[in-house]
Amino acid sequence: MVQNLERNYQSAIFPETAPAANPVFFRTYSRRTSGSTRETWSQVCDRTLKGIIELGKLTSQEAAILEQMQRDLKALPSGRWLWVGGTDWIAKPKNFSGGYNCTSTNLQDWKAFGLMMDLAMMGCGTGAILEPKYINQLPTIRNRLNVTVQGEIGTTAKDLRREETEITVDGNTVTIFVGDSRQGWVKSYQTLLELSTNEQFTASVQVFVNINDVRKAGETLKGFGGVANPVKLPELYQRCASILNKAIGRKLTSLECCLLIDEAAVTIVAGNIRRSAGMRQGSSDDNLFANAKTNLWQQDAQGNWRIDPERDALRMANHTRVFHRKPTKEECIDAVQKQYYSGEGAIQWAGEALARANIDLLSTQTLKIEFLQAYEQGNGKQWFQEHYPHLDESELEHRLNRIGLNPCGK
Repeated sequence: MVQNLERNYQSAIFPETAPAANPVFFRTYSRRTSGSTRETWSQVCDRTLKGIIELGKLTSQEAAILEQMQRDLKALPSGRWLWVGGTDWIAKPKNFSGGYNCTSTNLQDWKAFGLMMDLAMMGCGTGAILEPKYINQLPTIRNRLNVTVQGEIGTTAKDLRREETEITVDGNTVTIFVGDSRQGWVKSYQTLLELSTNEQFTASVQVFVNINDVRKAGETLKGFGGVANPVKLPELYQRCASILNKAIGRKLTSLECCLLIDEAAVTIVAGNIRRSAGMRQGSSDDNLFANAKTNLWQQDAQGNWRIDPERDALRMANHTRVFHRKPTKEECIDAVQKQYYSGEGAIQWAGEALARANIDLLSTQTLKIEFLQAYEQGNGKQWFQEHYPHLDESELEHRLNRIGLNPCGK
């Protein structure tokens, strides 16, 4: 009887017009408190509101408005904040990004790849801008990676596990001891990528990846919450090496960059322990990028459908082509038709995206139109300089690189 009352109480929190609210809430935002108990919606509100009030140093009046809006389900913080807001975990600087639903990164060095894996492991959506001006800054692939995975997940006793990844080098042989932490996974992944271009080695590198210290699937993740699921981790290193080895003697293509990011995403979302929300933005005239996910599913001679194993990881993200000129009517129609049939083919008019992301300076329709005309002629920076001479160079560059803030604007 008590259980039924508890169930009715929980169900009554959300409106009848949202029948999926309870399962979604308990699946995604309710943290385990003790034993098999999970937070109620009221407890989640208590936790997250307390965190926001402290973070924003809100006045009592501001806090009261925020509380009323959230408890009345009229306005909510980010989904990420509903999960980690008000916890000890989010109070640590290394975890600050975990409060954001979405992120955007210019893919111009190996650190950017590591950063996106780190963000994805915190549940953030990962945006990557892969235009030539960024990915052409990546070094040429020079070393063949011969990867061997050693050991077995969960072998090392809990109190003896390495938390941080350790690297040993002996000539052209490198051993990566994967640390049992988010940072440990990230460092092992980024290190492998860096080995492909490291001039310290000559042509070929023997890479041993030791996974003994990684905790078993199902173990609790203290702090962030949830449970571990490293089932796909052993495959990550060899799959990434395979992609890199095909590019020896040249720079990576936009497609190969996508695959490297998405292989990490596959590892993270294995077993539905993490969500995947990826956005990749490439150049409008990059046909390889535009058609990367075309015919992803293929039919064999017997009529069976299967996904192309070489491109399977691409399912982790949507691809958007960025136009730095206004797309034609025909290009827009073609993009919408492609989306209708496959869900892919999104395009972005960068001028409009930047206008929205700089609304504080383009506050009138006249200013917006003037900026769009200047931007399409390649004079967006000059327009800002003429109209807002107080902006320094770093702010100008930041404002002109905000296409990642609005990746689906058309």
